[in-house]
Amino acid sequence: MKKAPLLFLFFLLCLGGIQAQTKSAAQTAQDFYKWYTTKGYELEWKQVLKRPEFTPALHKRLTSFYQKMEKEGGGYDPIVQAQDFDDKFILKPKTNTPTKATFELCLFEQKVATVTLISANNQWFIDSIEGVL
Repeated sequence: MKKAPLLFLFFLLCLGGIQAQTKSAAQTAQDFYKWYTTKGYELEWKQVLKRPEFTPALHKRLTSFYQKMEKEGGGYDPIVQAQDFDDKFILKPKTNTPTKATFELCLFEQKVATVTLISANNQWFIDSIEGVL
């Protein structure tokens, strides 16, 4: 009889874990850019790319970009598509479907990039960061 309350408690804990919702695309992007513009930009690029928010494809493209930048020197920050920025940014929703969401990244009140996230395994990942031409 004493096992019944323990089993019921275990069942409730498991049910709570199943019902836990994942972050939305907007929250994933907002959390990442808040971290990046306040702390992440100070880290070496290899440390930044350890973040779980990137798709493998974006991780590969960013690695190539950073390696090329190391060889040639100079460049800009591909995460914010700018050379100068501060921690004040705005992500404006552009499109949103169950599997893909795009946002306009604005710095200094100007659009600097389009950030695209995709959904996989019930999580959102940053798949591309395209600068404004």
